[in-house]
Amino acid sequence: MSAPQTRNQPAVDAGIDHITLSVGDARARAAEFVDRYGFEVVATGDTPEFTAVAVRQRDIVLVLLQGRADDHPATLYTARHGDGVSDIALRVTEPNPAATEPAPSVLEAFGDVTHTFVTRPAGAPWSLPGLSPVPAERPTGTARTTPPARHHLLCVDHIAVCVENGELDRVIASYERALGWQVVFGEDIHVGAQAMRSKVVQSPNGQVTLTLLEPMSGAAPGQIDDFLKKHGGAGVQHLAFAVPDIVDAVADLAAAGVGFLSTPDPYYENLDQRLGPSGHPVAELRKYSVLADRDHDGELFQIFTRSEHPRRTLFMEIIERRGATTFGSNNIRKLYEAVERQDLA
Repeated sequence: MSAPQTRNQPAVDAGIDHITLSVGDARARAAEFVDRYGFEVVATGDTPEFTAVAVRQRDIVLVLLQGRADDHPATLYTARHGDGVSDIALRVTEPNPAATEPAPSVLEAFGDVTHTFVTRPAGAPWSLPGLSPVPAERPTGTARTTPPARHHLLCVDHIAVCVENGELDRVIASYERALGWQVVFGEDIHVGAQAMRSKVVQSPNGQVTLTLLEPMSGAAPGQIDDFLKKHGGAGVQHLAFAVPDIVDAVADLAAAGVGFLSTPDPYYENLDQRLGPSGHPVAELRKYSVLADRDHDGELFQIFTRSEHPRRTLFMEIIERRGATTFGSNNIRKLYEAVERQDLA
């Protein structure tokens, strides 16, 4: 992580401004987020160098960026990694109250992912240089066989990042040094012969959370190794979107065409005893393959989408928190055990 390209380093104070995904077809990917997840198109840009479509749902803004020139950064990114998150833009303290336009500076983060700092006056509408605001709309020319999803997503709960073995502590130290972020959680996760290290780094105001994972030396290759190989190095594995009611959200998103990972039935055996009193009946969790966990602060419910990436890398998570502050690591172990019991049956 290198220093920001600005004289006075800004302080991150307001969370994620937007997330840029470099993609091969910006309009097609935007249509998927609109139709399947309930986003709305709010800005577009079209030049000889790039095509961009910004979609929004409540506090989440995604910018689908397609390079049209061979040397455009989005073109280079997709050639190396395929479609994926290339920039996590952070809103920062406004150093000049008279400023009227976003003023980006860039910080290298991990792999080929960057952080763009965006300063904008308090209360100003969202905008981005090179993009023109448009009335909220559905992309034209998309044929649907299912109804579009309703608005369920609230915000980005966290972003999961995979880094190479031996890189986790270096990346964490870079966030601590360059941005003043803090480690709020960490653990080693063992699933059979596989093992990974995890640390969670968070902005001082708690609005931006990155979950970083690295494979452990000496362990059997697992999902982190698989991601790093297919993705071509460190990168964002998944985006976690918070929802108020996961059962309602998953039912609607699935009907709109989102594909979710199924959970083996043995996972739900004795779940009520493991979880205790729950905000969702086990029967409903089982019906929609939702995972459940509890920590000292409360409950957590989560489910992961099937990756539609050609390399099977980037995917999404839907998460509901009822007080819980951790990330469902117990689910990794329980799922592994459930799969093993199913395979042996």
